[in-house]
Amino acid sequence: MEHIVLGFDGTEPSLVALDWVAERAARGACRIEIVTIGDHVPDMVIRDAEQRITDRAADADVIWRRLSGRMPDSLLRAAEDADLLVIGARRRRPVRSALTGWLPVRTVSRSHVPTVVVPNEWTVNDGPVVVGVDDDHSSSAAVPFAAIEAEASGGSLSLLHAWQMPIPTTEGAGALLASPTHVKDAHREVLDRAGEAIADEHPALTLEKSLVQDSPSSALVARSARSSLIVLGTHQRGLLESAILGSVCQDVLASSLSPVCVVPATSSGS
Repeated sequence: MEHIVLGFDGTEPSLVALDWVAERAARGACRIEIVTIGDHVPDMVIRDAEQRITDRAADADVIWRRLSGRMPDSLLRAAEDADLLVIGARRRRPVRSALTGWLPVRTVSRSHVPTVVVPNEWTVNDGPVVVGVDDDHSSSAAVPFAAIEAEASGGSLSLLHAWQMPIPTTEGAGALLASPTHVKDAHREVLDRAGEAIADEHPALTLEKSLVQDSPSSALVARSARSSLIVLGTHQRGLLESAILGSVCQDVLASSLSPVCVVPATSSGS
């Protein structure tokens, strides 16, 4: 049974995140913990939130916990054994937008479990699960996670790899320009390897591959309106969220119209 922790404070973004969890719970049995930090959310609001989930997913096991402490530490501790952490955020304001006193980007960067950020503009979308395929192994856990997500939802999986021409590193007579054809072929190999691995593990899954000449963040955001979920991988190798997440994750979190799931490299999938 999947274990989902939902960070909730009664604001619009957290209510939209709750609706996303309810839609997900309707596809199979799961245990949902609604977690609030502090005492600013009335019990009645939380009971209404529980009912909002069970109205859509009668078989879901829903509980709520009121914790003390500081954000994001308390929420992260509550989610240590979860399969998924879900939080809401205002689109284009991911730095500080929901859960009073909370920094969504910092929460995502410090989470050791896959974490979904649901934008307040989210609406139900039956598009594919889109996963960004990188060539530096940061997507090594994200790709199989995305395949499991797509299969569980009965949808399709889209592997997206964005590439750009490298900037020459030397000047003058020694400057050699890389061949666009060779560069594109090298990036296609990255995408093809990921596709072959998924096809072997999930032969019944509908799979598409997209090779796009663009920045990764722009390519992913452009697909977000037609996607049910964007999945990204990240390294956890620094103390600052900018060092951990990188610019691609931060840009996509700020602009995506669909929920974004950030999968740490240490994750084994859902």
